[in-house]
Amino acid sequence: MSDGHKIDHEMREHNGHNIVGSDTGLSRQVTVQLSSEQYERLFFQPSAPRHGDFAKRFANPTLLGLMGFLIPYTSTIFILCGFQGAVAPQSLVGLSGDYYFFGCIAMNLAGVAEFVLGNTFPMAVFLIYGSHWGSLAYTQDPIHQTTAPFAELGGATGAAYNSSQGFHNVTMAIASFVFFMGTFRVNVFFTLIFFGLIMLFSFIAAADFRIPHATTAADVEYINKLLHIGGGFGFVGLVCGWYLAIITACEAVGIPCPLPVLDLSSKVFPKKDAIVNGE
Repeated sequence: MSDGHKIDHEMREHNGHNIVGSDTGLSRQVTVQLSSEQYERLFFQPSAPRHGDFAKRFANPTLLGLMGFLIPYTSTIFILCGFQGAVAPQSLVGLSGDYYFFGCIAMNLAGVAEFVLGNTFPMAVFLIYGSHWGSLAYTQDPIHQTTAPFAELGGATGAAYNSSQGFHNVTMAIASFVFFMGTFRVNVFFTLIFFGLIMLFSFIAAADFRIPHATTAADVEYINKLLHIGGGFGFVGLVCGWYLAIITACEAVGIPCPLPVLDLSSKVFPKKDAIVNGE
């Protein structure tokens, strides 16, 4: 869409004094107009909320959700890639706190806020992946002893336990594909993030299904290679995520940022009214 499609945001400043003979306080009204691309840079949503004025009154939760995702995600990718002697999945246990607080709590709060603002797509993304982090934290937190019921079925290396983990990752890969389709109306970097997530969950699932059959050192090396490949694909999303975080932070405080987001909302399945108006 062109800059001709505007979204108004209002800010009011009151001086705390009343006009003589009137109960109405003096105020100054400033209207800030955002183009569709600017709105998308702030909210990762191809169009503005349709009802209400919550976006004018409340803070933008997108940066919170994005940072809540990236902080545990970055550490996870580094571990999967085996940096600094990290070993998956054992080293991931040390990230349980990040998964609970940054991943689960921060992203779910951002998702609820996006719901209030009427931003359907980021709302769904933040709530689903925030819940995923919470699920991962709960599963690998030693205090919950999630592998105890599988003690007679091979424990943490048995097929019973690892099949459940593999099915979870397959399902998350499918969910990521659903969101991946939606990103074709957002921006290129968001699309790359979800492409990386699809491949990441797919390779982790492959590793999960392979663990029960590992009997030799070569088998273990093969599993590690699957995790490294998944981490490599995830690294693509990591770079794109921090790129968008920089842009979103700059937009939030009004710092001019020349970095492009490569908006797709006006190029992929553009709205009919935009085509008629020549946008």
